[in-house]
Amino acid sequence: MDEKEIETVPADSNPAEPSDEDSSAPKSNKKSKKKKKSTFKEKWAELWQDKRSFKTRFFPALFVTMAFVYTFFVFGPFELFLSNMTFFAFSGKTLFGPALLAGVAITVVLVVLLILLRGKLYNYAVSLLFSLTVAGYLQGNFLNIDHGTLDGTEIVWQEFRTQAMLGLVFWAVMLLLPLALQYFNRKFWRRAVSAVSVFLILMQTVALVVLVIRNNVNHAFADTSEIGYLTNEDIYTVSDKKNVIVFMLDRFDKTYADHQLDGCYENGLSYPADPAIAEGLKGFTYYENFTGSYTRTYPSVTYLLTGIKTDYSTPVNQYLEEAWDEATFLSGIRQAGYNVRVYTEINYVGGNVMNMRKHVENTGVPSGRVPAAKVLGAMYNLSAFRYLPEFMKPYYHTYTGDMSYSYIYGSQNSATPYGINDLTFREQLLKDGVKLDTESKGTFLFYHLQGSHDPFYMNGDGERDSFASFYEGRYQQTKGNLKTIFAYIEMLKELGVYDETTIVITADHGYTGYYTELNHERVLSLFVKHAGADAEAPLVRSQKQLCQDNLRASISSYFGLVDENGVDAYGNRTIESIGEDEEMVRYFWMNACDTLKTRRDVNLITYKITGDANDFDNWEIVSSDPIEYPFYDANSSKSKSKNDSKNDKS
Repeated sequence: MDEKEIETVPADSNPAEPSDEDSSAPKSNKKSKKKKKSTFKEKWAELWQDKRSFKTRFFPALFVTMAFVYTFFVFGPFELFLSNMTFFAFSGKTLFGPALLAGVAITVVLVVLLILLRGKLYNYAVSLLFSLTVAGYLQGNFLNIDHGTLDGTEIVWQEFRTQAMLGLVFWAVMLLLPLALQYFNRKFWRRAVSAVSVFLILMQTVALVVLVIRNNVNHAFADTSEIGYLTNEDIYTVSDKKNVIVFMLDRFDKTYADHQLDGCYENGLSYPADPAIAEGLKGFTYYENFTGSYTRTYPSVTYLLTGIKTDYSTPVNQYLEEAWDEATFLSGIRQAGYNVRVYTEINYVGGNVMNMRKHVENTGVPSGRVPAAKVLGAMYNLSAFRYLPEFMKPYYHTYTGDMSYSYIYGSQNSATPYGINDLTFREQLLKDGVKLDTESKGTFLFYHLQGSHDPFYMNGDGERDSFASFYEGRYQQTKGNLKTIFAYIEMLKELGVYDETTIVITADHGYTGYYTELNHERVLSLFVKHAGADAEAPLVRSQKQLCQDNLRASISSYFGLVDENGVDAYGNRTIESIGEDEEMVRYFWMNACDTLKTRRDVNLITYKITGDANDFDNWEIVSSDPIEYPFYDANSSKSKSKNDSKNDKS
């Protein structure tokens, strides 16, 4: 035999007896003989004994192990980072060194374990590792279903039962093929597993080199201190003279606000109106005809804070840099002598903290060491989600918000990074309380909270909780956020600065989902308590036809930065200057998916809204253009012409 493997006698045969082919043996003697039962020692010998040399066993084990480790523990994390590096809170230095060291260590351990095995046990182990590698590679590169970005949006796994079952069949076949190959032809099996393993390593190395070349290598390996973040410094500090505080609850659709105020019956669950919500909103005006700008956090928040539109025809980083360079909204407030602090996560809003330094005060850089173990663990989890079969993905489904600056850097820095976590925001507020700054001229505060966006982890009392129903989780977490705001308001009253404070409760965008076109209107929540408003006056409802441009203009007006007609530097009118029954024209830009709902950001559809936005008949499509630079493909650095981009639907 080529591999000098011992062929043991089958357990149910006796060497002293003639074989079935020996026709000279009396049949009666064959029948009279009792079969000898094999012992455990004999069975073990059948599995273990092996005359192959160390070299013969070492190289297949080495090549297969290297391919396995390289695919899942080296190339996987590297490729994910390089393709999305702007949206991670660490530089390549933090990941690449530890990942390489971990890869070498895992390789050594697995190779040692494999070469300690012998005989058929060795064959089975090598075949299994080889099968997992090839199946995972094919899964991650060709067979995955697009579940959208890992932005916390719930994945209804039950809708993918068929794909999960087909995937299970595929993995079962892939696991059996190498075993069958080594059973029928061990020589070809040995050569095949080595050759295919080396091929996978070389192919992925080429892909990695291309990714490095296509991306800005200097940025990928930049010192972490150059990246920076928005800190939570002075997060609960207000002025004793003038304050404008914006609470932006993610995905706080008007429908969800109505659920809180009026109660609702949804998906078989009944939610009664909570009188505490209307009580907490005394002194506020509820603008029920307020539209947003875009369908997602990017670029909705950037647009609200800069007033600069994107049509996705430029790379994300370029848009963010240009938007903040051209914007005068926040920088104008600062130049007027007011403090400006924005609490959000920089990757969705500013890209690089350098873009925002002239606009806000709470920018910072890491002062401690980035925990490599946390980074590596998080990237391994993302790699597993990519390469594992469909039926295992729910166990590795992660929320990329968990890899926020706060998670990565923690409290090791003098100024802790701000991470969107509603429980932490509430706990620290109740612990530290709102503080008073008696020296500042005034303050603008912008808080970005999880709000009505999954994952849902906070109940209506502001406590950590879990929910059996998506709808219950959304309802409870929205209520919990409103009660956090009410607690904040009570602290302002205790400090005696409530009357001097304007409070805005709104959203970046409303209900999202996968749609080729909108199926109904998208109206956002907007509650405003103006400075000097009667704190005991019942909630007022207004039907003014408003958009985010009007909100931005009004915020400027609260700092005296509009003209006598209520028009800001962008040429937009304030909320207060618009008549209650005045008809307005507004625009909304929707990210539309493809017809199969496999890609989220394919076309940018422009809607013109004339009149009441709550009437979907007033929403008219005026244009639809391909999205050339989707948010999560921002770092792929595809050097396409406009025509190439329009024609490439892959």
